[in-house]
Amino acid sequence: MSIVSKLKRNELKLVAEKIGLTVPGDAKMIDLKRLIEESDVFKEDYEFVKSVIEQVLEEVKTQKSQLNGEIELERLKLERVKAELKLAKLRSSANNSETSLNGGETEASIDFDTLKEPIVSDKMFQTIDRETAAHINIRPSGDWFRPLQLVQNNEILPIIDKCSSFLKLQVVLAWCVRFKEKSPLQISTGNLTVAELSTALLCLVRKVQSVYFTTEILCIERGQQLPDSINLLTLSPFLDERKILCVGGRLRHFNLPAEQKDPMLIPNNHLICDLIVKHYHFSYLHTGAEATLANIRTKFWIVNVADPKSNV
Repeated sequence: MSIVSKLKRNELKLVAEKIGLTVPGDAKMIDLKRLIEESDVFKEDYEFVKSVIEQVLEEVKTQKSQLNGEIELERLKLERVKAELKLAKLRSSANNSETSLNGGETEASIDFDTLKEPIVSDKMFQTIDRETAAHINIRPSGDWFRPLQLVQNNEILPIIDKCSSFLKLQVVLAWCVRFKEKSPLQISTGNLTVAELSTALLCLVRKVQSVYFTTEILCIERGQQLPDSINLLTLSPFLDERKILCVGGRLRHFNLPAEQKDPMLIPNNHLICDLIVKHYHFSYLHTGAEATLANIRTKFWIVNVADPKSNV
């Protein structure tokens, strides 16, 4: 079967033009296929034509993706307009039926509650790339998780399964933190800051630790001694001022950066462990097991890890 047999008319036309053929304006699919297959370029340099076809297919796919993104953005803008119309209707109704605001809902509260969600959604797609937006709007069940819900509730753990890299996960959560901490009407555009990325990392670690180290955290908060059965006992764990469970011990007396003195504890049976190991393994150009583990421990301490490369 010829490599041009599955191409559509517009794709055939693009391929023909890219390999230097003259395409008649009224050419049909069968004419375009014959034109390409009977050309000298096709007969003499098959691999070149094949690469051109792959390039054209990729361009068509990108254009389609951009079009879908533009359609989604227009849909979000339409939702905001609908919300504004609803607000105007509420205001008109309030003016006709109320002679005073005493005991009633204030105009400011109607405005914020009604417009918050569409404004946040609209701003989201204007300021972040489409891939990150897709991660933020994960849909594991019936409803979309909003950025505010994602950071405030315990739904931060399912999003880990949706990210293929540690950096992408950190960026997604950093955007969620920005939407959580700023008013929807005051969200600034631009790149994420170091502070926002750091806050997202702490939020992520804190959530994971609250699930996997519940007993340890509870004992430390109550000032109780850790049971002998707990695996972390030899690590002298403690809660720092950020409410992060860290490794204690004699390293704190050395002249080292704070995160190296007291690395954050990470469970070895969670996907975040795999993402961290993969991140450090690739970042340091595929180092060996011991070097990878040493680099990880400059910030994290994975509990009971034997060979970190087994997680790559």
